Amino acid sequence: MTNSLKIRVLESNAERIVLDVEGATPAFLNSIRRAAIAEVPTLAVDEVIFYNNDSVMWDEVLAHRLALIPLKVEPLEGYDALRDCYEHGNDCAALFVLDEEAVERVKTVYSGHLRFEGFEGLVEGPARINVEPVSKKIPIVKLARGQRLRLTAIAKMGVGREHAKWQPTSAVAYRFAAQIKILKEPDSETAAKIAEVCPRKVFAVEKGKLVVKNLEACNTCRECQDRYPEYVSVTWDSSKARFTLESVGALPAWKILLTAVDVLEEKASRFVDAVEAAIRGEEGGEPQN
Repeated sequence: MTNSLKIRVLESNAERIVLDVEGATPAFLNSIRRAAIAEVPTLAVDEVIFYNNDSVMWDEVLAHRLALIPLKVEPLEGYDALRDCYEHGNDCAALFVLDEEAVERVKTVYSGHLRFEGFEGLVEGPARINVEPVSKKIPIVKLARGQRLRLTAIAKMGVGREHAKWQPTSAVAYRFAAQIKILKEPDSETAAKIAEVCPRKVFAVEKGKLVVKNLEACNTCRECQDRYPEYVSVTWDSSKARFTLESVGALPAWKILLTAVDVLEEKASRFVDAVEAAIRGEEGGEPQN
């Protein structure tokens, strides 16, 4: 990675963040991508205690469905307290109860029927922390008339490398900036065909000449190059990339990105400490700068 790292924020909201990054290597961007998917702690149902399950769905299947419901913590200071609890090896848990019965007709049990009861093991944090499903309309199971479902769900912190239920992202990707060269000027008829064959409408024909009108829209599919290799060349610049991260809703997209960078920084710091300790142990002195 070069010293002149430049970042431009193209879009930033709770669901999605898009950055133009210049000066970062593919390996560095991929490290952030992997950390965002697999190393950012989130809250998910990890244990379920069933008291009554008359539905057609087995306990294990219901527990799996409950685990895949994204949970959001509000305020974000509450998430930070849970993350700190998790990283210190403490078993902090959020408790939910669900008690629904189909009395007169078929009833669909939704994620919104989960009622947050409080925390277990969390000592420090904001005075009031609320945990709820990202959406209250996620179907869990249908109960026939006379059936009942009663349970306690215990949500714990974890990371995506342990199980997909703890992944905070729905998509994380980066693509390199396209570089398009017009090798030789086509005639107006061929120029129109090249412009037409591009699925992203990157090219335009102006005054009978082929021009690159919308370079940022190019995803380097190379359809134009494959059809007209004598006129167009498409490559990419690996020092410039567009980085996109989308959240499942458990955490704001920007929070996931910043937490992923924190995780990488902590891992690098631990690695440096381990190397220095090894050098001291082997040489009996301080490592040389």
